[in-house]
Amino acid sequence: MKKIFFWFLLITTTFFAQQKFAWITDTHIGFDSADVELKKIVEQINSIKDVDFILATGDITEKSKNSEFDQAKQILDNLEKPLLIIPGNHDTKWSNSGGSKFTEIWDDDKFIYKKNKTVFIGISSAIPLVGGGGHIKPGDIKWLNEELARIDSSYEIIFATHHPLNSEIDNWFEVTNILRNYKIKAILYGHGHKTEKNNFNGIPAVMARATISKNQKSYGFMLVENLKDKINFFEVDDTNIPQFWGEINKNELLKIPLIDSTQFINYNTEILFQKNIKTTLVAPPLFWNDKVYVADYTGLVSCFNLKGKLIWDYDTFGDITAKPIIIEDKLVVTTVQGELTIFDAVSGEQIETIGFDDYIVAPPVFFNHTGVKNLILPKQTSSSTAIIIATASGKIYCYDFETLQEIWTNKEAKDMIETAPLVIGNQIIFGSWDTNIYSIDANNGSTIWKWKGNKSFYYSPAACQLLTDGQFLYFTSPDKLVHAIDLRLGTTKWEKKDYNAWESIGISKNKKELYIKSVEDKLFVISAKNGSQIKTINVGFGLDTMPTEPIEWNNKIVFSSQNGNIYRINEKLKYKSVLFLGNARVHSVQIIDDKRLMASNMDGNIVIFNIVSD
Repeated sequence: MKKIFFWFLLITTTFFAQQKFAWITDTHIGFDSADVELKKIVEQINSIKDVDFILATGDITEKSKNSEFDQAKQILDNLEKPLLIIPGNHDTKWSNSGGSKFTEIWDDDKFIYKKNKTVFIGISSAIPLVGGGGHIKPGDIKWLNEELARIDSSYEIIFATHHPLNSEIDNWFEVTNILRNYKIKAILYGHGHKTEKNNFNGIPAVMARATISKNQKSYGFMLVENLKDKINFFEVDDTNIPQFWGEINKNELLKIPLIDSTQFINYNTEILFQKNIKTTLVAPPLFWNDKVYVADYTGLVSCFNLKGKLIWDYDTFGDITAKPIIIEDKLVVTTVQGELTIFDAVSGEQIETIGFDDYIVAPPVFFNHTGVKNLILPKQTSSSTAIIIATASGKIYCYDFETLQEIWTNKEAKDMIETAPLVIGNQIIFGSWDTNIYSIDANNGSTIWKWKGNKSFYYSPAACQLLTDGQFLYFTSPDKLVHAIDLRLGTTKWEKKDYNAWESIGISKNKKELYIKSVEDKLFVISAKNGSQIKTINVGFGLDTMPTEPIEWNNKIVFSSQNGNIYRINEKLKYKSVLFLGNARVHSVQIIDDKRLMASNMDGNIVIFNIVSD
């Protein structure tokens, strides 16, 4: 009797609904039985005939693998009503497509949908190839502003993202500063895997339960009714009986404060160059011959002089996650979609483009190869330069740079190579998301040794810079270990778990000390010989999961942080922030010379500077 009454109540209230929609989130396709559960949920949703659309708020996949995306699409294509979908951090962090697969499948990573005087608008908070928290891309902030400016002022707004719209997202306030000017009624988000009511800067918010059954009694989803005066939320599990969970009162007068959005503070530097291109930079810029080369995530390659004037640009029509390199006065750029393009670095003239049948996420590297004279096609110069291309499937290609003839290929790694391979002597060393580190012979591509890391995919030594003193290889892994490996043998010399490390490591000029940026607050100076602690500086930068390389420059340690600051530590172990580049993650600081450093953040703010005093 109670079930019959409930369905009568649901039907009668729905009659007055402006919209009724199903809400799924955190489906994690690729995890145990997630595909089976999602198929059942699609059937359940299709059985509710008055559903207007389906909202999906991210973490569609578990490991952002292309096969997981294909499987998710195959299942979700069976939905009989429109799908409004955005990605989550699991859809980009380990993406062997550099985050591009999501938009290849669903055309965009944001949406706007209008129905019955309500605008549903969703934006991605997922960061390409970086985990731990979220960020809204500068281009999406602009898009949100422009789209809402076109909306009739009488329309209500319901906003969706994956992460909670608070400090979990670096620049959350840029969104609320826009939403406060409109009739915002609710924020809907996922990420936390449980149903919870919240309030973000004065805006009512609801987090939905995970669709996947992991750590819950069953799989499930939310059914949402947007009524005239309130929004009702029902939880539906494998019994297929909606249970009323809670509501948002739409008549409540919201007080949404304007948040200070200062995005640049110069504390203690001489600014020599500054350019904000206001678009996402996954890869840091390149400095060469008094020019700054920028390859942004949208695929645009730009060259600026030191006055900030654009000299030339070129659209690759791809996505770029890898830092460009200069070889013999030529600029080399790779796109995620697998194209390598060579430019005249001065004029920007396109010289040649070749394609690989694979995604490319890692930066290319080059070295001198003794075997380039024995190629099939004759060379016109005495150049012995070879270029290394590492791919998302784990392949390593070695090409003669002048003729672009293949010299050798190594196919031993079985998953994505994310960071630039290290060339040292006759070895090319790289980590893979297959949990291993490989050393291969630079002359013929044969494998010299393989170092096996933690068995868990999530702890693979793939996203950290590899450093060496000529005898040993140093790196940190996501299981918070610092490692030293014998370069010749591939055996572990020592490993330490005392420093709360997270993929961030640097080495001193004398190669005797390592700099470890911990996952929270501290910078450690440790011995390269045995990993013992030498110094600890509690900087207090908070949680930091942005992989960067602390550097030694003019007897100072300089490093960047997730919170947007660049810090220096002097000889007396006194620290201070010298620059704040904004609420976006900062790439590793680059040394130009003894008077100039270059820094950039993921929002496209680029600065060349000198630290003027202590």
